[in-house]
Amino acid sequence: MGRKKTDNRWSDFGGGMTFVVPLDMLRCPNFTRLTPYGTKLILDLARQYTGLNNGYLCASWSLMKDAGWGSPTTLCKAVNECEHYGLIVRTQQGGLNKPNLHAFTWRRIDEKKDKPPLMIAPGIAPLNSWKEDKDLFNWADGTRKSRKRIRRRESAKRAA
Repeated sequence: MGRKKTDNRWSDFGGGMTFVVPLDMLRCPNFTRLTPYGTKLILDLARQYTGLNNGYLCASWSLMKDAGWGSPTTLCKAVNECEHYGLIVRTQQGGLNKPNLHAFTWRRIDEKKDKPPLMIAPGIAPLNSWKEDKDLFNWADGTRKSRKRIRRRESAKRAA
């Protein structure tokens, strides 16, 4: 028996908008290394995403404190972590009365005619910088850890 035209899986989402994340990215080492703060940042930026505004996502403290973020330092480190792993890219450097703007790298950057141009030009293809293998992010000081130190620590654990 055939399916009815009205029988589709989009009704499972309540008829609203959806936010799609590629399964390859969820299985990528860069995504699995994310801390819970980095994952929360991705989801909080997804709340702003309409499907046509990638590149204009803002992670400013004034917006994120209402989303449950505890401190601006934690938010800043989460942004740095997501940028380090290539999940988001900064499309506009903030300044006086201007926020930093970001884009998801698995989606193409959108162009908005009524907004000023971004530092990264809109394209027809996504950047996909999440596919590049990165060193671990050091949450304590916001820098990356060298692979050499990680291997030494892992071999010491195995020996013990």
